[in-house]
Amino acid sequence: MSIISTVYVPEGIAMAADSRITGTNTNNINGSEETTSFTISDNGQKLVRLNKVKVGISFCGIMIKDGNTIADFLRLFEINEVEEKDTVETVANKLFKYMGDFSGTIYMVAGYYNDEAFIYQVAESVTRLNSTDNISIIFHGQQEAINKLLALEPTMKINLNLMPLKDGIDLAEFLIDLTIKYERFKDGIQTCGGPIDVLVITKDDIFWHKHKIYTKGE
Repeated sequence: MSIISTVYVPEGIAMAADSRITGTNTNNINGSEETTSFTISDNGQKLVRLNKVKVGISFCGIMIKDGNTIADFLRLFEINEVEEKDTVETVANKLFKYMGDFSGTIYMVAGYYNDEAFIYQVAESVTRLNSTDNISIIFHGQQEAINKLLALEPTMKINLNLMPLKDGIDLAEFLIDLTIKYERFKDGIQTCGGPIDVLVITKDDIFWHKHKIYTKGE
């Protein structure tokens, strides 16, 4: 399991993701199948920055597609399908077509076009998740901790309409960190963890705010 978050505020979009990759083993014990989970790595790539266009893509769910990691699958997708003239919507629709039948991976595609923010979910279909008057927090994956923070009464009150971009960046990272620490103390395997990657998209730029491999600004 994974946790990804996207925070859209008036000055920009912040995308964040954890880095843990888990696997499962199924064994036949005394005639019944038992499935156990285990950590494969804390260095998985769940957030990518496209190079041809100012678009970020995060993902959660199944981490393998056609024998490649999803990060490498997206690298090949950009090489084979993405053009410099593409908009965020075009990229989302091309990704939907390129991935074929839905196989358990949910993608979040975000960027700007003509100074308007566009955030799409690509899974069983392509769905726009925001509008110009819908400043928003979007998250997928292991949602229990964030749901308790934002959905249960008394809910946490957040004024996104007045939130500066730096605070939006910190909020996107906080939601990932919250989930990681929540799972640390919850009984059972910790499915989210590792370094937190944060990608920032503004009307004029796209850059890594934090990444376990890339330096800031790359």
